Amino acid sequence: MDDMTLKVVVITQEEPFFIPKMIDRLLKENQGEKGFEVIGATILKPHRKNKNMMHWVRERAKIYTLFELGVVGAAFFGTKFRKGLNRNKNIHSVRRKFESEDIPIFETSDINSNTFVEQIKHLNTDVIVSISCPQIFSANLLNAVNKVCINAHGTLLPRHRGVFGTWWTLFSGDSEAGSTIHTMEEKLDSGDIVWRKSFQIQKDDTQYSLAYKTKRDMTNGLIEVLSDIKNNSLKPIDPVHDTSYNRAPSKELGKEFHKKGFRVLRVKDLKYIFTKSYE
Repeated sequence: MDDMTLKVVVITQEEPFFIPKMIDRLLKENQGEKGFEVIGATILKPHRKNKNMMHWVRERAKIYTLFELGVVGAAFFGTKFRKGLNRNKNIHSVRRKFESEDIPIFETSDINSNTFVEQIKHLNTDVIVSISCPQIFSANLLNAVNKVCINAHGTLLPRHRGVFGTWWTLFSGDSEAGSTIHTMEEKLDSGDIVWRKSFQIQKDDTQYSLAYKTKRDMTNGLIEVLSDIKNNSLKPIDPVHDTSYNRAPSKELGKEFHKKGFRVLRVKDLKYIFTKSYE
């Protein structure tokens, strides 16, 4: 790694369906022409810091039908089975994706702890990339890097800030969906928008199909943005959507979502889960 190569740390969560595809694609560019190297990663539990796994499950049980829960459960165990059969392919494990490329993993339960912040400084980190990080960055962490912290978000910010972005995109009757990459501030999903891509929502789109498409696009966006940071050509772009903020939907809203004809996922969405990578 030369002095011109960006030193990048990824902070994300363990999730078997989509994030491993993002990491796979990102690491294919590692030390490539784009001029960045992932020097470390932190993999958090999927629930927010003040919650536990049961809270995470209960939030989703409110908005899934029993059939959808069954499909998701079958998909989850399918990824576990497939991962066990293909230990060297790392298809459904964020951790294994990093380990297969000998990327150091920095363990922590609190990314804002003094120990973790000092570690980021010690690594001389240029950029932190946040992918579905369930914790909010403190000012100390944001200031620990040489250049900038960036976050990939699966909606067209500032519309649908907060959580369950693709669910709210459907529920709100939006005609288009998309993803955004922005520089990070202490306020959730704030900062300068530096990349954005949208697409038209199709009649048969579900929360899971939108999650697949937005994460596919934002993966390529991250590579573009890291190249721009490296070349000192990163520029903010003006927001073109209205502002909204969403929390986890209630059980009543979950019922209304399905009455409107929307679906969290269908059986055919399994193709998005079990495809190997984003190209």
